[in-house]
Amino acid sequence: MNEQEHELFEAELRRLKPARLPDELESRLNAPPPMPSREFATRQRSQVWRLYWSSWVRWLAPLTAVAVALLVVVSQLNRARNSASPVTAAPVLTLKADQVEIDRELLGSFDAVANMPDGEPVRFRFQKWMDAVTLRDSVRGVEVVQRIPRIEVVPVSFASY
Repeated sequence: MNEQEHELFEAELRRLKPARLPDELESRLNAPPPMPSREFATRQRSQVWRLYWSSWVRWLAPLTAVAVALLVVVSQLNRARNSASPVTAAPVLTLKADQVEIDRELLGSFDAVANMPDGEPVRFRFQKWMDAVTLRDSVRGVEVVQRIPRIEVVPVSFASY
């Protein structure tokens, strides 16, 4: 459609008079929508529930305030009773390591090949290690050993010819 055809079409549309709506349809559109019976019943139930709940709130609000005040007083009394009898704390012992060993043990190794989404092949090297740390305090005769397994995955490039 070119510009001239468009203008002719617009002029023809301006000349047309829209048809009048039927009176019945116009009155239905202007009238407020009827309330469904289900919604009406829900409103009645919620109003009854609201009246019932408000009478309980009148009693529960002051009772809750009294219960909270009572809990605060009891906790303050317990705190005062506990602070009156001081407990002697045991001396804190610290570990002074005079010998530290760090060890790595290779548990297994294998290579795998996968394809990237674009089809390019990629090679991975999987290695499973066991890391161990040993701390010794010869004065107290304490030895602490921590062993942590670890998996290492490294991509390896292909030699392409």
